[in-house]
Amino acid sequence: MDFSKNLKSEIDYSGLSYKELSQKSGVAERALYTYVATKNPSMPPADVAYKIARALGVSVEYLVTGGTEKTPQIPAETRFVAETFNTLSENDKKSVIALLKEMKSHR
Repeated sequence: MDFSKNLKSEIDYSGLSYKELSQKSGVAERALYTYVATKNPSMPPADVAYKIARALGVSVEYLVTGGTEKTPQIPAETRFVAETFNTLSENDKKSVIALLKEMKSHR
């Protein structure tokens, strides 16, 4: 993944609108759209990337590289699953685990 895709994924995961992220990070909304553009996205300066990362609760390294072997980052989708799982009742957790085991056995 690259910065643009990682940033888009984190924005989607956060549930923040671009306007809300702009307010939270202090980075212009228009600039945020530039960083996730599908054609020719631009990379922000380090200080701007830091502001965005901090507002999203991730590291700049994750936004730039997607993580490294030394400092693996958990993808947004995986965090969503884990956080949602933790809100389930014990019975529902058992059902989800059983479903995942069944799905895994069909690979």
